[in-house]
Amino acid sequence: MNVTIEHPFCPYCSEVTNLYFRIINTLLFSKDENELRTSMESLKKETRLDEYFTFGYGAHHLWIYHKKNKIKSDIELININD
Repeated sequence: MNVTIEHPFCPYCSEVTNLYFRIINTLLFSKDENELRTSMESLKKETRLDEYFTFGYGAHHLWIYHKKNKIKSDIELININD
């Protein structure tokens, strides 16, 4: 998998910063798509991920938006391609 961070992250509170790095670790340590999907769902259940970020899957990629950025500019923060 190829991880691309397309835009800078704006750390406005420690909770969001910690969550961002947990997302990055999840992406980097996932071995395949199935593990990535399972890990992202676990992260969603364990944290307040939905409060700060939204994510979804395309045909061959995962996208993640920082909600603060999405409201203002619809900027994709992270894109992962197979």
